Amino acid sequence: MLVRRLALSLVLGAAAAGLTVGVSAAGGFKIPGSIGPIPPIVNASLPVICQIHVESDHVEYTCTATEPNPNPPKDAKTLKLSEPKASCKLTAYPDGSVVFSCRVKAVQA
Repeated sequence: MLVRRLALSLVLGAAAAGLTVGVSAAGGFKIPGSIGPIPPIVNASLPVICQIHVESDHVEYTCTATEPNPNPPKDAKTLKLSEPKASCKLTAYPDGSVVFSCRVKAVQA
């Protein structure tokens, strides 16, 4: 449930803000968004740029913070989230960078 809520908040946040989606040269989409606080890994909201790749059976995206984490951990910390149709991980690094990556299986009609 948390995975879906986090993924949905990233996508809907960018859409609600009326931000333009651009196609990258690699064949994916880049959209801006934000990651909310998820203590103890991230203690503040951070703006991110997400690279999204759509495949026939899944969607992969990687979001990278565009501003440094104000309270970075001393060692890299990772939070792994998984559900039957999605697996994600959020990693905060000592240098202040934050990366959120996710792989979601496509819904079969």
